[in-house]
Amino acid sequence: MNPRSIILIVLASFGVILVVMLTRSFLSSAEQQARDTVVTAAPVESAVKVLVAKRDLHVGTILTPEDTEWLAWPEKGLSEAFFVIKKDKKDAITGQVVRAPLSKAEPVTKSSLVSQGERGFLAAILSPGMRAVTVKLSPTSGIGGFVFPGDRVDVLVTHTIEISRAERYQVAETVFQNVRVLAVDQKSASDDKAKISKTATLEVTPKMAEKVAMLSNIGTLSLSLRSLANGLGALPADPNSPPVSKTLSHTMGSEVSNFLPSLDDETATSSVRVARGNFVSTVDTDRSKKEGSDQ
Repeated sequence: MNPRSIILIVLASFGVILVVMLTRSFLSSAEQQARDTVVTAAPVESAVKVLVAKRDLHVGTILTPEDTEWLAWPEKGLSEAFFVIKKDKKDAITGQVVRAPLSKAEPVTKSSLVSQGERGFLAAILSPGMRAVTVKLSPTSGIGGFVFPGDRVDVLVTHTIEISRAERYQVAETVFQNVRVLAVDQKSASDDKAKISKTATLEVTPKMAEKVAMLSNIGTLSLSLRSLANGLGALPADPNSPPVSKTLSHTMGSEVSNFLPSLDDETATSSVRVARGNFVSTVDTDRSKKEGSDQ
């Protein structure tokens, strides 16, 4: 092969390589320009932070700062009912009650909450199937003003058992246990100042509500504050624990003072006191004693 042919082949190969490189450079430049055009054409959508539920919030939940958080939200999707970080404060909703259920990351709306004093507030904090009843308090029965909404209490009633005109016995019974206090006077959980309250609103079952209506006619009512910790055999004082409507304990007056008469169950069931004018006699009604005497 002569030198001229070799030179032509080398020049042709160099030309092909140059064309390939120029083509690649042109295509890369065109692709980058197309990307820049797309990015420029797509406007960046602005966002603001709105208040959302940090967890699933059920109806009746009293909000705390840990229940909500700020989350970025498209500005075009904003609603006047949302709480926006620029004009609203997170602490402003503390103590309010969830009126409509909220899912996790769902924006908190003004219509989904109810504040103290608004219509429907008490109904919102009631547990499903429960009732709200109000009882009268005194400085002693209300524990000196140190019963607050959210506390758990036992309800006691002190009354007199009258068997006859001359036979009366004093007794104190714990009729309800682990009852949640919804409000004192007209103050809810957002008011934590200690003061002597005249009334307390309790959360009870429908049957317990009927019993509460009878308590003032039976005797004097008082409240006993429960500890948040679980004692031995005690019911836990938490919102998931239902109240108990059963007399599990009582105290007779004779246990407090030796000068008060003692109610003897055996005597009460086996004898009857009969009064004829000023003359009082006791008639034995115990069948076992009668049968023993007959034999």
